[in-house]
Amino acid sequence: MTDRHEPLPDTTNAPADGQTNDAQDIPFAELVRAAREMTNRINNEDRQRLAADLSESGHNRAIQSSAPYLLQGFFTGKLDLDVELMRRYPAPPLLASMTFAPKPGQSRKHGFAQFASQDTASVMTIEAHSATGALDFTFLLYSMIGVHFTLGAIPEANRKHFLSLMERKEGVAFLWTRERWESDYVIFVVRDHFARVYAFGSSRVEAACRLPPEAVTQLRLWLTGFWNLNAEPPADSPFEF
Repeated sequence: MTDRHEPLPDTTNAPADGQTNDAQDIPFAELVRAAREMTNRINNEDRQRLAADLSESGHNRAIQSSAPYLLQGFFTGKLDLDVELMRRYPAPPLLASMTFAPKPGQSRKHGFAQFASQDTASVMTIEAHSATGALDFTFLLYSMIGVHFTLGAIPEANRKHFLSLMERKEGVAFLWTRERWESDYVIFVVRDHFARVYAFGSSRVEAACRLPPEAVTQLRLWLTGFWNLNAEPPADSPFEF
């Protein structure tokens, strides 16, 4: 009669007593606490960046008197900007379809990007002007109603700063000119590489949408091509704007 032995369990990667190697074994309360700590740290870093930005432009004193309530609350730490914006815009459309002219990474004098929802009912377009870094955002509803936001000349330092912030997995990035909230501006809130885009106009109009990670990546690459003032247009370009 042949002896039969049961195979021994593989303990090569087994955790030591009292330890786990699976995030699912971490108590939910601990995960929530860690997430909140990370969010608070990122918010504090973004708040400090905003303070430095406003100090440089001379708006650090005016923010508590002339800035919109959202910016005042975020600057003073009285509210979570991400939470407050989600409360005001609970379900902005996801714009996952995108087209660029020219393609991301190329440089021209003028460019046009379009982001659309699956049913094309909601569309955001961006026109870029490389000479000044100016951008025009338009939010379209059913191709009938459009809300337009104009960001005039954007200083080169502000462009580079915005692009570096958009590379992060989490955080808030303000896109505005030297006039800050006195003119149109856009806020990008990035969470897990997804972005919620909020546009605010000086004429008291607002708009919002969401972008998936790939759209965020391609938009950042596309803007980099236009905002690199030292770049030359491709030699094989049939025309320039």
